[in-house]
Amino acid sequence: MVRALLALTATSSVPSITEAQRVIELEYTPTRRAQIAVWVAREDGSYLATLSLTQSVSLYGIGNRPGALQMNSGYRWPYGRREGVLPVWAHARASEPGALLFPRVIFQDRVSEGWASRSATFDFSRDDHFCLAFRGDSSRDGLDAISCPSIFNSDKGRYLTSDDVARGYLEPMETVPGVSGTFALDPFSLYPPRRDVRRCTNAGCYDHPDVDRFQDDARAVMPELDAITIATPPGEMPQRLVFDVPEAWEDGPHHVFVEVNTEGDYAPDWGPSQFPTPRTDRTRPVHEQWDGYAEDNGYPYRGQPSVVYRLTVDLGSTTTVEAAQPIGYGSVDGRGSDGGAITSMDGSIMDDPSDAPGSGVDRLHALDPSGARVRLRSEGPEACMENVRPGPIEGLAITQYAERRDAHRYAHLAWIVPTDDVGVRAYDVRVSETPITDLASFVAARPANAASLEIEALQVPTDGAAGTALEVDLGGLSFERHYWIAVRARDRCNASSEIAITEYTTPAIEFTTVSPCFVATAAYGTPLADEVGALRRLRDRHLLPSATGRQLVDLYYAVSPPLADVIAGSPSARSVVRAALWPVVALARALE
Repeated sequence: MVRALLALTATSSVPSITEAQRVIELEYTPTRRAQIAVWVAREDGSYLATLSLTQSVSLYGIGNRPGALQMNSGYRWPYGRREGVLPVWAHARASEPGALLFPRVIFQDRVSEGWASRSATFDFSRDDHFCLAFRGDSSRDGLDAISCPSIFNSDKGRYLTSDDVARGYLEPMETVPGVSGTFALDPFSLYPPRRDVRRCTNAGCYDHPDVDRFQDDARAVMPELDAITIATPPGEMPQRLVFDVPEAWEDGPHHVFVEVNTEGDYAPDWGPSQFPTPRTDRTRPVHEQWDGYAEDNGYPYRGQPSVVYRLTVDLGSTTTVEAAQPIGYGSVDGRGSDGGAITSMDGSIMDDPSDAPGSGVDRLHALDPSGARVRLRSEGPEACMENVRPGPIEGLAITQYAERRDAHRYAHLAWIVPTDDVGVRAYDVRVSETPITDLASFVAARPANAASLEIEALQVPTDGAAGTALEVDLGGLSFERHYWIAVRARDRCNASSEIAITEYTTPAIEFTTVSPCFVATAAYGTPLADEVGALRRLRDRHLLPSATGRQLVDLYYAVSPPLADVIAGSPSARSVVRAALWPVVALARALE
């Protein structure tokens, strides 16, 4: 269902000329699935404020959720505290005088925090983000393609209480590979819990009452969470983040830190040999044990720790600074009094963009031949003295996604490019299941995701001329849900347009069998062949997102069924087709 457009003013009064404002702009190009924190410190190094935090940490709570820290991982894995995801940022924020900590989340009632399978009958509700798609291939590469094809129920957990602590609540942990041990948990965490869920009270839902508090408690600890949350950026695509400098911040030197991490980023000194899947010693107490699901599914995610870049900038002046190398790396687990320490670069972290692209230092790619991986531009108030805000966004409309089998999770969004004196620099697109009626509710909504199996940011092109149509495909939706979708434009001085809003209800899932790849299935003999899977992922990730790609897929579906019948009945034809498909399969795997 599509409803009428509503336009909101981002402030009580929007003048044609913006007030003078200091602005900083950050540029980087991340690898896939990078989790990133950006924060500012004073000249003496003390924490000042967080500028941005990717949504897996800020919104989906991967640093503070049920499950032991060492529990295996996988694509959209639902359990296991990833306390080493961005430890330098987390400890820096917590070190600020008066900083609050978040309540710690644990399983509701399982045998152990190492228990991936349920031991209680009533501890679950539907999960629209995470899934536990166990299958025969639980390697990093095998789990890379999991698309959560079926409805999944997860344990959202509860808070660890003082009574739990008094009873000596522990989680299994191997301090030495192969040697069972425990780690004593306290009631507080450096990371926010999940904020994308509300407690389900319907029949068949078994969420703990604490789930109703997750969002409000997280905001009480860190009120700026909504405003700083960004969607995980797509890999290999340049990113530009623009921030207003608060009036209370003094001019002069400040440090901007960028911490970046990815799971399963192995290197000779960091990987399964050093951090293997924990194994249960059945002679040990049950709270030291891991169940078979935890041991036999997923992969040991701990690899190279986060790397940290630092740029020193003089606020209030117009200048550009760059960093080509990180100043050091963080803790692989992020726990303890030294969990926020930065270790100087020592050669153990990969820095080989040619043979190990996206690994270690190269989690942020070089921006240009100069080798700079992070660039920061600071502009004083004089640069934006005469800036004009972008005009209103008009013609916002949302329609059903063309591919029916994906229409329950994707939608097509369009609007008219607004006017601006220097051109629009960025668009903010946000999605909510509660009404967006003002700036506060707009900021509280989650950043929009792309129409992709990956959970990553929607990238909106900004090169369109004012008055022309702009179209994008929106993802990250769930079936039979009603959404408010809001859009605003921002310019180089971070001045915002009015907020435009529309509404949409997603259809029911159109269940199908395994997506048809007729000729490939006939050639390889089964739709479950690895080669067919690679081709299917090529179609879903690289062809279907574009209009030209969808035309090619439609043409293939039109001509391939009769060809598949001929190929399936001829061993020689199958052999010829497999040989012909080999370069395409190789390309598909290279793009993964």
